[in-house]
Amino acid sequence: MRIGVPAPDIARVAPRPRQQGAAGGRGPADDGHARLSLTTLPSLGSSWLAPRLGRFRADNPHLVVEVELSSAVQDLAGGRFDAAIRKVHGRWRGLHSVELFPSLSVPLCAPALRRAAVVIEDPAQAFDVPLLGRQEDWRRWYRARGYPQADLSNKLGAPLSGEHLDIAAAVAGQGVVMASPVLFEQELRSGALVPAHTFVASDGSAFWFTVPVKRCHADKIVRFREWLRGEAAAARLAARPYLSRIVCCPPAPGD
Repeated sequence: MRIGVPAPDIARVAPRPRQQGAAGGRGPADDGHARLSLTTLPSLGSSWLAPRLGRFRADNPHLVVEVELSSAVQDLAGGRFDAAIRKVHGRWRGLHSVELFPSLSVPLCAPALRRAAVVIEDPAQAFDVPLLGRQEDWRRWYRARGYPQADLSNKLGAPLSGEHLDIAAAVAGQGVVMASPVLFEQELRSGALVPAHTFVASDGSAFWFTVPVKRCHADKIVRFREWLRGEAAAARLAARPYLSRIVCCPPAPGD
């Protein structure tokens, strides 16, 4: 999925692939705007980045940001994309990378389920509400809390193809989702979701903005990178109550 942002606070699906080189020069189908093509994860792109892109466009009306949402890691050296935002445990060799914020895992649920969600405290109990999201995220969360052999049999809800679908199911009251309070700050701020537990786990990874070194000084990259730094700083500030309670639990075999 590719999202273009032609005006403040408006997102659209771009109808055609990019018509220019990676360095940002104009191509035959250009409309007078410079273009920055970015690849990122569906959860971050749709829930965190897209709602903020209007602010960047307002300050940079000459620059169009095209975002493709993909779980697959893309080769930035090929020239199809100028930059990427990915979740990893460290830097990439040969790429200029800027850390944005850590990856967190917190159980979230609709307000109406908060009381019923108390049972997730002890994985040995029978659950009246299903667990949504990836099984490995739940296993890591329980492992960080001291339950390395938590039995999640018959506790997980129907698997969905993406985190944004798990979030939608949680908002609809269909279960408790393991997700990042940074990525889904808007759902928490609006009250659509609330923390189902106060424990915050992390696998030690973080979200990074990365670009090939040879392109890191291009004007469009510098402008977007510095804007992204500011947005990430604001997100970290808003997430301080969670960041102050992180318990790091590195991935285990099978995660």
